[in-house]
Amino acid sequence: MTALTALLDLATVGVALAIVLALAFFSLKLLKRAQAGKPGAGDEIRYVRALPVGPRERLTVVEYRDEVLLLGVTAGQITIIDRRPRPAEEPAAEEPAQPVWTTKAAVPANIRRFLGKTLARE
Repeated sequence: MTALTALLDLATVGVALAIVLALAFFSLKLLKRAQAGKPGAGDEIRYVRALPVGPRERLTVVEYRDEVLLLGVTAGQITIIDRRPRPAEEPAAEEPAQPVWTTKAAVPANIRRFLGKTLARE
């Protein structure tokens, strides 16, 4: 095998690799655009904050449409604990987001019962 044929084989492999990488790149861009759906549909879920209450349990605050949801997340399920309308003075896209429940006094009674001794220790 001469040096010319080895160089030609290497160039062929390089061109084939470039074509495969280009196809993968454009396929991923097309897939991302297809999964994104319609822009501005208002169905975005925005993570605000999470508070761990156990080794695999946590309280999570998310914003969805015009509501702020407090979710109890465990290994086996997700439960809506509280649901409130989004405050009118806070636009949906404003950053950084301030948590809805910031002090012990602001935590509703049903959530304090849910957490039990966790909040009593704070």
